[in-house]
Parts: sequence; C-alpha cells; structure tokens
Amino acid sequence: MTPKHTNTTGPDLVRGIGIADLPDGSKLVGHCGDAQVLLMRRGPQIFAVDAHCTHYNGPLVDGLVSGDTVRCPWHHACFDLSTGEALRAPAFRPLACWSVEQRDGKIFVVGKRKRAEPTTREPSAEAMPGKIVIVGGGAAGFAAAERLRREQYAGSIVMLSDDEAPPVDRPNLSKDYLAGKAPEDWLPLRGESYYSKNQIDLRLGTQAVRIDPHTREAGSYTPLTLPTSDLVESLGGASQLDNT
Repeated sequence: MTPKHTNTTGPDLVRGIGIADLPDGSKLVGHCGDAQVLLMRRGPQIFAVDAHCTHYNGPLVDGLVSGDTVRCPWHHACFDLSTGEALRAPAFRPLACWSVEQRDGKIFVVGKRKRAEPTTREPSAEAMPGKIVIVGGGAAGFAAAERLRREQYAGSIVMLSDDEAPPVDRPNLSKDYLAGKAPEDWLPLRGESYYSKNQIDLRLGTQAVRIDPHTREAGSYTPLTLPTSDLVESLGGASQLDNT
C-alpha cells in the first residue's frame, strides 16, 4: 500500500477542455476537484479514470494503452479503462471511473461514477475442478486465489506458503519499508480476515516439495498430502519441486 497521489496538475476538467486538445489515441491528465484524472480518447469514445496506479501510484499517462486497457509503466499492472477493474497483478484494487460529457466542442468531467460490480461469467459446475491447490504464498499465488474468487469459483482453494506471514507486497520490502519510510501495516496484500471471509485455506509454514501428477497430490515437509483437482505453481524464480 502507498499513500494516494494528491497533487492537482493539468487543466480543470470540470471547466472542460477542447476536443481538439485530446486527439484520437492520446492521453491527458487533468483534475476534477482534488482528484487527478486520466483522459484517454479512442475514436468517439473517451475514458476517464484515476490517473495513478493503485499499486505504487505509477503515472498511467505514461503507460501502454491496448484496446480498452492501460498498463502501468512501473510494474505493468493492467486496468480496464471502461470499468477501472484491475485485470493483472501486482494491482488488485480498481481505479475510480469518471463520467464524461461532450458539448459545444468541449469535453467535461462531471463527477465520479458509482462503481459497478465486475461482470463475471457464470461458471459451469461440470467444467470446474472441485479443489485447487496453489503452491506459493507470494503475489502470484495471491493473485490466482483472488481472481478465482472474483470469477465466482466456488470450489475449495488451498494456498501453501513456506512463509510465516500472509502474502505481502514484496517489492516494498526492499524500498520504502527497508528505508524506514513505510509502516509494517502497508505490507500485507490483504488483512488476515480476507482469507477466512473468502474461504481461502492459507497454510503458512508449509513448504511443498513434491507434486505427483499421477495421483494428483501435492506433498510437503510437514505431515501433509493434499489431493487436488487442479494445481497452480506460483513459486517465482526458485521452484525446487519434485514433479514425479
């Protein structure tokens, strides 16, 4: 977690800007009250979202736009410009979206939109595995579990982590936290209650050492063997699993 960006630079979007000031395919940062807002134009469509990434406040105006998405230039988090939804880690919180009006040759930002519930496809019970085991307690493992629940997966989710603490924002360990500028409560990706509330079985201090694709089991140093329907390996760059 990082503090919100509060500088108000660029044009006052409540008063409006000329449509010619935002050519097709371009981006522009202005402000609506105290909030920084990113405008992006694609043909007749104009998107208005928070100007900074919800991960580390990276400037999205410098990010890559592809279709209806924008990627943060710092750690490549990806957001849906239509809904603000965070589509790719390391960001998990959505961007706020703003309502836009065009009149008299100008573009106006008229206020923050009410957040809509993310649209999800109703999963087919027949196609869904009954249990998913996620090996790894970092951001990738957390992102897998969080997205499964967000996409309405209702089966069992087990996360195996050899850490003693729930998933944290690891880049911060070598940045602001190490420098003494960030409090410890900024580090967790979610509070401990998140896992119980979303029925994610987080097993700390559990190092997985074996995956048996024939019996569909994951084994660990602790006295534990987990049967699993599907398995997600999220070990970063240091996988030492025995895939027998």
